[in-house]
Amino acid sequence: MDVALLILALLGHVLLWVDFVNRIHGMAWPAWLISSLMLAGMVCVVLVPVAYVLWLPSAGLALGPGSGLEAVLGSGLPYLVICWIAALVNIAAWTWYHVLHRPPDVLLRQHTRRAKFLAPADADGSPDHRHHRLVYLPRNEILDMELTERHLEVPHLDPALDGLTIIHLSDLHLTGRVGKAFFRQVVHWTNELGQDLVAITGDVVDNSQCIDWIPDTLGRLRAPCGVYFVLGNHDVRADFRRIHRALVDCGLIALGGRWIEVPVGETSVVLAGNELPWIPPAADMRGAPGAAIEEGPLRILLSHSPDQLPWARHHRFDLMLAGHTHGGQICFPLIGPILTPSRVGVRYASGVFHDPPTIMHVSRGVSGEFPVRWLCRPEINKLVLCAGGEADRR
Repeated sequence: MDVALLILALLGHVLLWVDFVNRIHGMAWPAWLISSLMLAGMVCVVLVPVAYVLWLPSAGLALGPGSGLEAVLGSGLPYLVICWIAALVNIAAWTWYHVLHRPPDVLLRQHTRRAKFLAPADADGSPDHRHHRLVYLPRNEILDMELTERHLEVPHLDPALDGLTIIHLSDLHLTGRVGKAFFRQVVHWTNELGQDLVAITGDVVDNSQCIDWIPDTLGRLRAPCGVYFVLGNHDVRADFRRIHRALVDCGLIALGGRWIEVPVGETSVVLAGNELPWIPPAADMRGAPGAAIEEGPLRILLSHSPDQLPWARHHRFDLMLAGHTHGGQICFPLIGPILTPSRVGVRYASGVFHDPPTIMHVSRGVSGEFPVRWLCRPEINKLVLCAGGEADRR
């Protein structure tokens, strides 16, 4: 077989199974089943090519220059064709995203600065503040926070809300592998950014023993218009009812499965929550005020997964905030993210997306269950909402 075709087939094979792993993490299946399927997918990535190469000699076939395509006829050609198609589709998608794609027009500007975490002196004596040894791997960015401010032009935004600021936090993953002092610092950074409201989009706790950290961390968040949250799939595994109760007891406002209208100055904003597919139901919007496009209040959705974008568009949300993907968490030079737990793969790994009428912001998250990040720093996002006409003023 031509070597180039063999390499292309191998690339497509890997991408097929990576896509399989990404998609199953977007499902509301039991954790043991997802873990088992993920392991099976990773095994297939390695074993299928090895088994194919070992099988060829027994069939009287050979690999290498001059063998030609006839070497694979009747010996797995249908699967190879699927792999070639998968490789070409992914190459085209990569080219579009990294070469041809432009940020959406609604993203007016952004500014990022880094905030390196330095452990406080009082953190040394407490086991709550110790980090897992993986945190100290060379070039690990798990503690290397980015503070990003993004200005978004929101169509139909009430001029009274021009300049409304939202801090978007997601995927804190309190596991005990990253010490509590880091999350106290995250809260300190957040409170210094000068926001109107704070939105937390799930995966707060992984280890139920860390639920006791909430009052000393997220319980200290402050915002004039409130601190709101939804939960995610890892919260379900860690006892989401206890997590929910602990957050509410600290004054945070739960949006899971409901909507509320919040007064903001002389106007109001509708906030809603969608924790699907893990914690049904999503908010029932039938009794909510009309959408902004109908001269109703601004609609903002908190959802753990970006896979709920079609739901947000159907219910005419102006802004959707999501997490879950971690931006890939481990990215590769030129290639970018590989593993993102979504039914659409890396398409919504992180950043700003505009699928009218909804603008979606996907956070890379604050931390991770696995305390390693490479080429994908954690982030705290400050979103500044701008009324129409800002594009002409910039």
